[in-house]
Amino acid sequence: AARSGDAVAIAALARAGQAIGVALAGATALLDLDVAVIGGGLVAAGELLFGPLRETLAVHARMPFTQRLRVVPAERPAEAGLLGAAALLQPPPS
Repeated sequence: AARSGDAVAIAALARAGQAIGVALAGATALLDLDVAVIGGGLVAAGELLFGPLRETLAVHARMPFTQRLRVVPAERPAEAGLLGAAALLQPPPS
């Protein structure tokens, strides 16, 4: 709907992007993240989501180490959650 110009859908994606941007700024400040991978159906929104997300992140990521966070779409968005869960089950490297 957003790609067809639906104002409500566009606003919803912008708000979602803003909320994710704020959340990632806080998570990065706590955990010193280098990259955040966005997966699932959200990736299909493209710049309608990622544009507001990056703009909001730029405003809220105030410390130098938080400003280097890269936010990228998952290469395999439909499988991102499953792959992340599987990675958690791997033993740590020796």
